[in-house]
Amino acid sequence: MESGHLFWALLFMQPLWPQLTDGTTRVYYLGIQDVQWNYAPKGRNVITNQPLERDIYVKM
Repeated sequence: MESGHLFWALLFMQPLWPQLTDGTTRVYYLGIQDVQWNYAPKGRNVITNQPLERDIYVKM
């Protein structure tokens, strides 16, 4: 491809380039609540179908 062809190809692709902006500042607020959560309401490990007393905990 000749350099002139590349120039014209880039010139016509210019509208596809993202428009430059000044940027935007966004502020997000989080509402955090301390909630008591029962991870196993049935008292069983639903994956192994074993009671929680027989669960093996692996420390990582």
